[in-house]
Amino acid sequence: MMSTTIPTIFSTDEHISLNPSNNTMICAEQLIGELLEGPSGRIIWGVIQIILMALGDIGNILTLIVLNRRLMRKGGINNLLQGLAISDIVAPTLACIPHIIYYYGPRTNDSAINFINLYVMPLATGATFCSNWIVVTITSFRLTIVLKPLYSQLYCSSRNEKKVLIIIFFFSILSITPYYYYQSHADALNVLKVISAILSLLVPWVICVILWILLLRIVNREIGSKKSREFILHSEIITQRLKSKSRITKMILIICFCNIICQLPVLILTILGLINDNPCGYISAIFFVCLLFLSNLLLIVNHSINFFIYSLTNTKFRCALKIMCRYCYSYYNHRIIQRQMTLATKCDDQQRKGFHQKKLDLYIRSNSKSNDSPPIIITMRSLNNISKQNRRKSGPVAV
Repeated sequence: MMSTTIPTIFSTDEHISLNPSNNTMICAEQLIGELLEGPSGRIIWGVIQIILMALGDIGNILTLIVLNRRLMRKGGINNLLQGLAISDIVAPTLACIPHIIYYYGPRTNDSAINFINLYVMPLATGATFCSNWIVVTITSFRLTIVLKPLYSQLYCSSRNEKKVLIIIFFFSILSITPYYYYQSHADALNVLKVISAILSLLVPWVICVILWILLLRIVNREIGSKKSREFILHSEIITQRLKSKSRITKMILIICFCNIICQLPVLILTILGLINDNPCGYISAIFFVCLLFLSNLLLIVNHSINFFIYSLTNTKFRCALKIMCRYCYSYYNHRIIQRQMTLATKCDDQQRKGFHQKKLDLYIRSNSKSNDSPPIIITMRSLNNISKQNRRKSGPVAV
């Protein structure tokens, strides 16, 4: 399971001294329970991680919007980057739900946290499984494009990207299904934790390290500045393509490197947890707790940092983001102008109605003040009828 679950929470009556000179044997669970009630745990788990999760979700949502723009649809590995953004939204959001409930929910929330740890956290583990293997797929696809550009159109097509995403999603569901089936079997759950740690953390991390080293060695030799200078005398278009490929490859190298660094403490913590999930002793407990805090922070950062990597390293992504921001700004200004115009027309109509109403009131008042008979409104049609009647009565006029 992921290391982001809230451990057993002790009441405030069980105060444990953190002084190493104390003879009381301190274990990791007790120390974690003490830190959860203190200001350090509230700041790290209750404030910093939730802020990072919110910023990461906003960045990944913007990434999905930008990747679906017309300018980005023709780019390579576009579908894989969208799948990575979706998994990076699901994993930290579900992982931070226990923190939100514990620090901002009601005091009697142990049952809710236990329910989330049993039924929701496996989904976060499946999302982490998807995220790690999508990074492996992106790096392997890019390595194929760099080494075998002629075969890249066949093997690294958009259709194959979708197939790989479906396969990863299917295996992630298979990896978390036994957690729901063997909830009451402690021995089976321990075996499942070992298998999950190997499949979702250890294997993709080792593959990422190997692919990152291979791609780093090949990038300068195949599409670096030396190779682009050889073609500069022959074709400027080829040089631009090589430089563009070099930028994309550097972006993927940075993504893979961040994934390796951020997943390393999680991997170490998972291995230590499988060996002994509650180490006792002051030094062992402090090391375990510090590693727990660090792994939680880096895990959230790993799911939140991709938007900033795309913005800094990918020119096309940055251009599409600027176009989208300009469109939103112009649309917002257009809506404001429309509202101002409608308000202005409403004010003009009200002023006109008020002016005519004042004239009508003045006319009625002037007629009501006079002692004569009530005013007779004579129209042009009534005047014509009166003249015709007078002619008929007078008869024919003599010549």
